[in-house]
Amino acid sequence: MEELDLLKKDWKKQEANQPKLSYNDIDNMMLKKSSSLVKWVFYVSLLELGFGIAIVLLALLIQPDLLNDSSMPSWLNWFFYASSTVVFYFIYKFFINYKKISTTSSIKDLMSNIMTTRKTVKHYVMYSLSVIAFTVCIAVPTGFIEGAGGMEKFSAEANLSQYLFLAVGTIIAACLVVALFYGVYYLLYGLLTKKLKKNYKELKQLKS
Repeated sequence: MEELDLLKKDWKKQEANQPKLSYNDIDNMMLKKSSSLVKWVFYVSLLELGFGIAIVLLALLIQPDLLNDSSMPSWLNWFFYASSTVVFYFIYKFFINYKKISTTSSIKDLMSNIMTTRKTVKHYVMYSLSVIAFTVCIAVPTGFIEGAGGMEKFSAEANLSQYLFLAVGTIIAACLVVALFYGVYYLLYGLLTKKLKKNYKELKQLKS
């Protein structure tokens, strides 16, 4: 019994030495933690945009007449400009989400902003993967047909098996590229949104 009493006394001493946090302290910690995560989502989107711009500039340096290529249909240029506009819109949304979370002082508002941020990231990843799949589905057949001597020559000489080969090859290439970029997006955004989800669950427990 004496040993048990000594252990209890030691335990009480340890509890007394531990820092005591109020609910406000915990709330502030969660606010800072969530704000930091959303800030990183914004930074990652900027890095991704910068990488995309660098790729385009590199392609223009290698082939300066790329944008003036008459063999490319004009709607592709419009598609490029429209998709770039959508990317800028998502980056703007990431920034707005970060500002909202960094300035909020309400747990209810913080939880709502976390859910909004996760939805924005989800929509952005879905949109980006769709654009990537569409680009591959255009680029692969175009490259194959150009390599065969142009559309007229390919149409005149191609048989059913070549059309099937082109279709299957395009689908496989699109799936592989999308899978690759999905892995990259998971590392860039998925881990951040998982941590946001964890914060949301912790906040929900504190509120209940």
